[in-house]
Amino acid sequence: MSFIRFKSTARKYGWKDSLKLWYNHVSDRRVDRASHDKLFSMALPYYDREIDGVRASTVFTPLSRNLSISEVLVQNAESKNHVVMLHGYAASSGWWFKNIDSLAKAGNKIVHALDLPGFGLSSRHGPSFPDNRTRLQIIFDESKVQHLKHLHRSLYVPESFTLKERNLKNYLKNQHSVVEHVVNFYVEAIEEWRRNNSIPQFDLVAHSLGGYLGVAYCIKYPAAVRRLVLASPGGVERSPFAITNPAYRNITGDITMACSYSPADYSFLGRYPSIKPGFQALWYMRMPTFLLLRLLGPVAVRLLMSRNIEKFTRSKNFSDAAELDAFARYVYHTNVAASVSETAIMRIFDSSTMAKVPILDRLENLKTKSLWIYGQHDFMFSDAGRAAVNSLNKMQGTSAEMKIVNGGGHNMYLDKPAEFNRLVVDFLK
Repeated sequence: MSFIRFKSTARKYGWKDSLKLWYNHVSDRRVDRASHDKLFSMALPYYDREIDGVRASTVFTPLSRNLSISEVLVQNAESKNHVVMLHGYAASSGWWFKNIDSLAKAGNKIVHALDLPGFGLSSRHGPSFPDNRTRLQIIFDESKVQHLKHLHRSLYVPESFTLKERNLKNYLKNQHSVVEHVVNFYVEAIEEWRRNNSIPQFDLVAHSLGGYLGVAYCIKYPAAVRRLVLASPGGVERSPFAITNPAYRNITGDITMACSYSPADYSFLGRYPSIKPGFQALWYMRMPTFLLLRLLGPVAVRLLMSRNIEKFTRSKNFSDAAELDAFARYVYHTNVAASVSETAIMRIFDSSTMAKVPILDRLENLKTKSLWIYGQHDFMFSDAGRAAVNSLNKMQGTSAEMKIVNGGGHNMYLDKPAEFNRLVVDFLK
């Protein structure tokens, strides 16, 4: 029911009954399987049927604690090589709908596009996470903030900033255990899924939040992953939010630092100065991300279309109206149900998507050969990926490379699917 229909219904039936109809719609928060099936039926001709030995289907793997993981599984009779795909935050397996076919056919791969717990068709419930809601107060002169667009469109730099001793100490309390508890929830779910499906080893393709979790998984279970593709991974850069900062081990007073332009430095603020105070407050209140989506009901589909249409049509491969409509409805219907994962990200990242335990501080334990891919217009800091690749290539027992998708954004696998697919396929040979 759109807003226009709501007004016409109100004139016909009265405001009270119309409000009741609207409430009944938006309070029905079940995930709609039909929109999922429609999107994949459009993308994969072999969805729910076999063509030339290839078949795609949606399957569920039961986990402990009454949880389950959903996946779009592409089975290939000629292969035993597995590729696992992990989506980012506010996404799910359907966001890979322009990439799955290419990966499945290249090298005859068995593809597993997973819905992480709390996303897509996977279980929405989960454990109660520990928390520390202390907001780190970063004090700087707002009149002297420069927007260095020539370096990166998301880079805002004041001259210096100050952290108050008492606030910083309260912020650091319990944070290590909070981050590890949340990250381990997802890492162990992936591992349990792997064991339950008797998969000895797989290649991993992971985007954004999935990239952050994918690195943690590779570190904990290095033998399970042959090669790792990180598409604009979240939480790579260092910042004042990094609880791993050696300067925080012995705090004896307020800390003042000159702001750095480099994502490899703990004095890097990135996009933080541009984040609105209201949004930061909602972040630390743990306001569910998709509450507004649920309140808007069907109107949200149109909002999703208008917001993303320009971004997702950078490539002519994603411009078909029916395809865009199917994708928008899929996004709405797979996010409309309340989820344990809506606020999980808020425990491991700041509102500016800076990680409390940056990937740069985990790299010494990452031994998996990796490819780091960023979009030309990515809001993530590609310099952070470049710093990570340089660090990995200086270590023994591992190697890494980095690629930029020309014309692509954060979701370069949708913006420029042909180029993204080619890079991934070549790397996984």
